[in-house]
Amino acid sequence: MFIPHLRLVCLTFMLSLFATAAFAEIYKWVDENGQTHYSQQAPRDIPATVIETPPPPAIDPNIAQQQVDELISQQEDEDQLQLEQQNQQKIEAENIANQQRNCKIAQQQLEQYQNNPGRRIMDADGNVTRLAEEERQQKIQESQENVTKYCQ
Repeated sequence: MFIPHLRLVCLTFMLSLFATAAFAEIYKWVDENGQTHYSQQAPRDIPATVIETPPPPAIDPNIAQQQVDELISQQEDEDQLQLEQQNQQKIEAENIANQQRNCKIAQQQLEQYQNNPGRRIMDADGNVTRLAEEERQQKIQESQENVTKYCQ
């Protein structure tokens, strides 16, 4: 509901800018050094001539509306692209943080399995048992693979 009004305001503003620029008088004069000057203000002590400017080309309202619509569409596309890029950067930052956290956990597990051969673990039933050496070596191997995987 707001967009059609915004388009109308933008169109009116653009047309008023063209209209004011078209009716501005341009003065031409030559100074004492022979240099020609152009300005929107006439000099005080030197005679100047007013240059007649041709009127601006007529603007078809349909074409003007189409141009405004295209500009709005381009801006919306750019805003959407920027939002997608920000989301992508956020996701990448989260992935990096997760990988760093997983790396730290994998290094801690490897260190615990390597430095504590009598480590006790709790199974799903809540019973505490010690790992057999084969299981410990298997856990060390898995932990090394995780360190390699997450700590690139």
